[in-house]
Amino acid sequence: MKEGAARPQINVSKILVGGGIAGTIFAVTCTLIFLTGIPALRYFLPATAVLGCGVALTIRFMRHETPGKAWILSATKKRT
Repeated sequence: MKEGAARPQINVSKILVGGGIAGTIFAVTCTLIFLTGIPALRYFLPATAVLGCGVALTIRFMRHETPGKAWILSATKKRT
C-alpha cells in the first residue's frame, strides 16, 4: 500500500444520522453493541440514563425561564 493512500475504514463521524426514528435506531444499536462487547458497562448504563435525564430536564427548564436570553453565560463580565 502506498504511504499516502487512504485506508479503508469506517469513520463514525462521517455517517449522517438525523433525529427521529433513524437516529434512535442508530443510538440504541450502538449502545447494545457496546454493552455486549464490554460487560462492565452494564453497571453504568442505568446511572448514566438517570443522570442524562436529570441534566436534560434541568437545561430545558432553565432555558424556558428566560426566553430569548442566552443561557450559556460569558466567563467575563462586560463593563457598562
